[in-house]
Amino acid sequence: MNYNVKWHEEALQDLKKLPKQMAKNIIDKVESYLIKNPVSLGKALKGLFSGLYRYRYSDYRIIYSIDETYSEIMILSIGHRKDVYKL
Repeated sequence: MNYNVKWHEEALQDLKKLPKQMAKNIIDKVESYLIKNPVSLGKALKGLFSGLYRYRYSDYRIIYSIDETYSEIMILSIGHRKDVYKL
């Protein structure tokens, strides 16, 4: 079962800040790979980010939430691994 992907406005802004090829690769990876099984492919986060997941692509992290009721994943944030967890 594939999940539907929704992109939060902040995630879209994050994509615009990335090099074009990296942004394209991230979008392709999410829409062709992550939608298949976001629970087992991602890693559950803890602490302030409890209830969210992260997916690693190169040096970048994709932060997302999963809505099992509607089979949707919401991409919340995308960023370099050193910056993405800062509030």
